[in-house]
Amino acid sequence: MKFYEKFFNYPYSFHRYVYIFCPEFIWGAMEHPGAVTFGDFTIFREEPIKERKTFRAYLMLHELAHQWFGNLVTMKWWNDLWLNESFADIVCHTAFSEIFNEIPWKDQYIDPWVRFNGYKQWGYQDDKVPGMTHPINGEVINTEIAETIFDGITYAKGASALKQLIGHVGRDCFCEAMSNYFKKYEWKNATLNDFLDNMKEHYKDDGSNIDLFEWKDQWLSTSGYNFF
Repeated sequence: MKFYEKFFNYPYSFHRYVYIFCPEFIWGAMEHPGAVTFGDFTIFREEPIKERKTFRAYLMLHELAHQWFGNLVTMKWWNDLWLNESFADIVCHTAFSEIFNEIPWKDQYIDPWVRFNGYKQWGYQDDKVPGMTHPINGEVINTEIAETIFDGITYAKGASALKQLIGHVGRDCFCEAMSNYFKKYEWKNATLNDFLDNMKEHYKDDGSNIDLFEWKDQWLSTSGYNFF
């Protein structure tokens, strides 16, 4: 939590933060404000393998990130589901990478960016299937359609696109923009254009002449693989 508060330059907004483990919970976890519910599969009944330990660690960091992306600022409609899930995915990997080398028992976990590289395969798999692929940010006409986009494109591909964006604008710029984003839209709804308008206010072009809205059209609003 301290990492997120520093990274976003915005304090945790709720009075407490608790974990609730729910037998037979249908989802992996759910980020209620100040209280996250987890399926009981996250309680190990025997010594877990490295992959299970790593997954649980990321799941907890992912849900904590939702206290900012999702609860403090909420997407306006389901076409911006990625504003919740992609962001939570990239920042949870970033958070774990910051503390990974300080963990005495780090050999019990998979390296954060090694895991992220493998995690991207989920996005690749879903993106190449006809009838399944869709833009990271695309039209969602109703909640029935919304239920179909909790997939590798919204999570893994979206997180990969954000990693690319952070690499381009720079981490300091991204953090500054996110701090302003949370202050501007706290307890409100936001859209992709709100996010990009805010990012544009803080982005200083390094001479590469990359237009953030053109980047959006190519990487967020177009389905399928991207080709150079």
